Amino acid sequence: MRLQYLKKIRILVSLLFFTAILFMFLGISLPALSQLGELSLRLQLLPSILRFMALFFSISALGFVLVILLTLIFGRIYCSSVCPMGTFQDMVIAISRLFKKKKNRRFHFTKNRKLILRYSVLAATLILWISGSLFLLNLLDPYSNFGKLAVSVFHPAYIAANNALAFTLERFDIFAVAPMSMHSLPWEVMMVSLGVVSVITIMAIWRGRLFCNTLCPAGAILGLFSVSPVFRIAFTPGACTACKKCEWVCKAECLDSNSLKVDHSRCISCFNCFSSCPNQGLHFTTSSTLPARKAQIENSGNKREFLLTLASGLLSFPLLKTQAFAQRSRTQQVDRQQTQLQNRSQAGMIPPGVRKPVTPPGSISHEHFTKHCIACYLCVSKCPTKVITPSFFDYGLEGFMQPKLDFEKSFCNYDCVACTEICPTGAITKQTPEQKRVIKIGVVRFLYESCVVTTDRTDCGACSEHCPSKAVQMVPYEDGLFIPQVTPPLCIGCGACEFACPTQPFKAIYVAGMPVHKTARAPEEADGPREDITDDFPF
Repeated sequence: MRLQYLKKIRILVSLLFFTAILFMFLGISLPALSQLGELSLRLQLLPSILRFMALFFSISALGFVLVILLTLIFGRIYCSSVCPMGTFQDMVIAISRLFKKKKNRRFHFTKNRKLILRYSVLAATLILWISGSLFLLNLLDPYSNFGKLAVSVFHPAYIAANNALAFTLERFDIFAVAPMSMHSLPWEVMMVSLGVVSVITIMAIWRGRLFCNTLCPAGAILGLFSVSPVFRIAFTPGACTACKKCEWVCKAECLDSNSLKVDHSRCISCFNCFSSCPNQGLHFTTSSTLPARKAQIENSGNKREFLLTLASGLLSFPLLKTQAFAQRSRTQQVDRQQTQLQNRSQAGMIPPGVRKPVTPPGSISHEHFTKHCIACYLCVSKCPTKVITPSFFDYGLEGFMQPKLDFEKSFCNYDCVACTEICPTGAITKQTPEQKRVIKIGVVRFLYESCVVTTDRTDCGACSEHCPSKAVQMVPYEDGLFIPQVTPPLCIGCGACEFACPTQPFKAIYVAGMPVHKTARAPEEADGPREDITDDFPF
């Protein structure tokens, strides 16, 4: 095979992986692409490492081992073909070249002066990770950022196009396309997601794969393993004429035709150089490149003092977060008590106070979830009721931007296990519908003083009617009225009661998240709701 064809093969493989992952986020199911999408999720480097830590004995968690082996043999082909954010950057580079002058389209070799930045960012990410926070990983991981891009931009665009087509066809009495509901995201999450993606896009337009070789933790890790791969690109001294055409198309800026050297720690194996060289001045080799490894070690310099200072500062973040959360909890508790005294006679005016966020079923505990969730939002896009939404600082620094269940917007379906089947990191473990029905992700709380039954003397029962586990039942109250009564052991925390509660601005019944998920008692026939429900809805 001629080396010029490697670029075309790389582009084809990249587009297949990119399309497969994108279709998973869009909810488009095609048998062949769905299988490829599941495979590509297992091959994402950092999510695979997190999955291995969460599911130690799972074969599906060993994708990172395959990626590292391929990197040791062929270099950073992961960055060029498997990583969806890498393919997105290539698309940005290709489109931006159409609007640049020919001279400005060229890349140029740069000496690897970014080692301190690259490995300092990696060290900071690892230090925060070890200290229990995925803050930097959720901001910098390429797969995580592609997920944020897909949920924030591609998914809404796909829904808008689908709905436009559905409404157009409806005018001709064609109902082949069903309209879809839009998933509203918190504005602060949108701002951060779009801000990070914008920075990556600008870096790609400016200097190609600059993000991959400076800020990306996955790129930094693979750069360590690709210093001397078994099969690697090298110059052919007799054939190279130093025309620099290979340098001008090298997105990693790692080719030096003057000294005939290749920085393999930055090379992403895009093979653009092979297709651009008119004299076959580049080839694959297996010869030793120990000098390159020594040069890299020498360029790293003495960074011990810097890293120690960095570590001491970063390790204090969890402590600062805990103190901030405690202060916020005390403030909100005081506010709740004051509001409760002022509005005791009005429905829906008593705030629930401080409560922990509710994590998806199968996430085991807050600690397990925050230690393994990479905030890719695949569960957000897959949730059929759209109850899973991105959070901001609800989990504190260690769970920055990780998803939660928002029962103000929706509820968790009793039989749904969609989120448990697609999590790439093991933050949400796989569950069967039978297992999911008894997973206790939260516990119901009823605010007697805030219910319309006690304040407005009006019968309701919305919470009881929507409770699938029979944890909320209506019992006799006064003057022929019925009032909710909760049975916490039956509650699974699905949030159906909170979503159905009509009181505003605060719910009279709500679900509080549990730090550790438990097992609820399965409902029995004797736990059924009252039988004398009137035919007419009370409001």
